[in-house]
Amino acid sequence: MMTPRTQDEYLDLVDQAIFEVEDVLMCAEDEDDPEDSAFSDILPVFERLSQELKKLHADVLQGKQVIGRGEDLPFMPLVTQWKERIPSHDLLLSLNHVHKSGFPG
Repeated sequence: MMTPRTQDEYLDLVDQAIFEVEDVLMCAEDEDDPEDSAFSDILPVFERLSQELKKLHADVLQGKQVIGRGEDLPFMPLVTQWKERIPSHDLLLSLNHVHKSGFPG
């Protein structure tokens, strides 16, 4: 997994995470019967992740997001709780690591 060294690289990684989450949501929507979907119980998790990642992207662009202050991203408890069911959880862990510790110098 790539460790972003700049804000632009970080935003690229956020975009990749958004794509991965949206891909799962699209797969779930393509299921014929939502009641039988393997994703039905975790759909709210992916919907929240999608919202949180889009907010993160906007906040970074607007300078509202401070990176390197030792804080977890707000959605990390959700990622930790559902890590077994989130295919891209490693990507989310990478985003959080940089968010907490800052860009490698």
